[in-house]
Amino acid sequence: MKRTILFAALSVLMLFAQSASAKTPIVGKVTKVIPKFTLGVKVGANFQELSSNTSFKQSYKGGVVGGLFAGVHWSRIGIKVEGLVKSASFAYTEGTASIGSGNVDVVYLDVPVLFECKILPRLWVQVGPQFSDMLSAKSNGNDVQSNFKTTDFSGVLGLEAKLPLHFSVGARYILGFEDINNHGFPNTTETWNNRSFQLFVGFRFI
Repeated sequence: MKRTILFAALSVLMLFAQSASAKTPIVGKVTKVIPKFTLGVKVGANFQELSSNTSFKQSYKGGVVGGLFAGVHWSRIGIKVEGLVKSASFAYTEGTASIGSGNVDVVYLDVPVLFECKILPRLWVQVGPQFSDMLSAKSNGNDVQSNFKTTDFSGVLGLEAKLPLHFSVGARYILGFEDINNHGFPNTTETWNNRSFQLFVGFRFI
């Protein structure tokens, strides 16, 4: 079910992109209420941790995030859909010796669907859900993806400044609502939740 929602959100992203590439007719004074379509790319840093009681160290480790975005905006509100690939790394604690030592390196596909509201001339606040699918999880060269639930549902809160020359910069915090522990590691019955914050720069083609 969650993967169906994820693919549906990606379909919306593609529809936005197709709409954005089409020309909007100019009809006299009514052009003021015609929405503006945007399409672009973004890249940035992803700082993520896996919240747990004992299994993983509680520290935000750096990774990367990047992908496409498309949206529709009016004068003060808008909707944006993004398709992002991000990397993250979670370090075992010493109390988890039964699963070895080192890190779990993961790659996710994220699809945030964001409502945007302008609060200052160039500054927008963003809030909405994010649907995620784990693409890979490896530790010491071994595939450990089966130890995690591969889908996640999160909430996003962020700020974005839309700058001249089609550039934008922003920051956001992402809180995972799902327990992604699939109870594959020995003695790990606790709850695991993703938490991250991101810094990014974007470029709008249109």
